[in-house]
Amino acid sequence: MISEDGLEKMRYLKAVLKESLRLHPPAPLLAPHKSIQDVNLMGYDIAAGTQVLINAWAIGRDPSLWEDANEFRPERFLNNSINYQTLQFEWLPFSAGRRLCPGIQFGVAVMELALANIVYKFDIALPNGIKHEELDMSEANGITVHRKSPL
Repeated sequence: MISEDGLEKMRYLKAVLKESLRLHPPAPLLAPHKSIQDVNLMGYDIAAGTQVLINAWAIGRDPSLWEDANEFRPERFLNNSINYQTLQFEWLPFSAGRRLCPGIQFGVAVMELALANIVYKFDIALPNGIKHEELDMSEANGITVHRKSPL
């Protein structure tokens, strides 16, 4: 079994998880925010008291922020400073600031440990000669992201 101590050496596994969360954030729309004062943001006037929703799904796929935004490339997370509690707003899988997910440390540790042990213990393959290009990875809309068709 892989322990938490062993996770520190698994930089690529951590990058795969971050890239997965960039393309498929757990909650595509973050918790609502309320503007406390009038503001002009990127040419849009937002009046005080307006409820604002942040689209983390769209930010993670924005071509002005990410090179080849729709491609799965974990290498982009190997040599950059983006982490789960950053104030760099191009990557918000667990929100940011005061609305940051309170279970982030526990959730990330569990995801990393589970993924590391699955990869270590199992040989994973698609059934019946199906190619990965044929796998339907489309998502269903909802409060949380999930696949339209199960594996």
